[in-house]
Amino acid sequence: MQLLKLFLVLQSISLFHLVRGACETEDDLNFEDCNLIDLSDVVLTGICNRIGLDMVEHVLPTLIDDDDSSGEKKVYTHEQYAMGAEECIMVEAEMERLAMEDPEELERMEREAMAEDPDILAEIISDVLQQDAQLLKDVATKIKDAADHADIVKDITEGMLSEGETLEDRPDVLGYLVATIMVEDPSFLDEFDAQLAEEFYGEDYDSEDDWDEDPDDIGHEILEDEL
Repeated sequence: MQLLKLFLVLQSISLFHLVRGACETEDDLNFEDCNLIDLSDVVLTGICNRIGLDMVEHVLPTLIDDDDSSGEKKVYTHEQYAMGAEECIMVEAEMERLAMEDPEELERMEREAMAEDPDILAEIISDVLQQDAQLLKDVATKIKDAADHADIVKDITEGMLSEGETLEDRPDVLGYLVATIMVEDPSFLDEFDAQLAEEFYGEDYDSEDDWDEDPDDIGHEILEDEL
């Protein structure tokens, strides 16, 4: 009898999971029977990575008041990871809303963010470049040919590249270089956005058309998405 009971319990659990459906990736989220808390820390971290934010470095420290000054690496709970992923989803939604309803405000926020923390901007750009070898190569070429910014390029490359290294070898240096130019010359953001859009969407990419096609499938500029 006990064996039969155990079999029925196991069978019920199995059927429950079949009815409930998979809850393993961000695509499975429906906020009814699949919530953020049900996903693994790896998947939750990936949600923030997708918009260019590091869960541990960028998100959780701003959400959780931590007075620990021991210098030891902070260990976060699963619940805190879920909270961080929720914050990233809300940030992404707000960026999409601003891009649709108030692009001027979004542009102002971008400029302020660049001026206040160019290091984070450099990190984000570096992460984007590392995802695509061709994009890395194209941006490196564009930077080297940027006559208007030759002095900045020369100072940074001579100070940060070792002998024999190129910008293509060091996406971290290239990211820092692009961020520095953007702070000095905000119009460079538009050029960089255009290059990213062309790389990801093709030469015929038209951001205006993409906005109009489907508001629920926003083809906003890659760097805005990352910021």
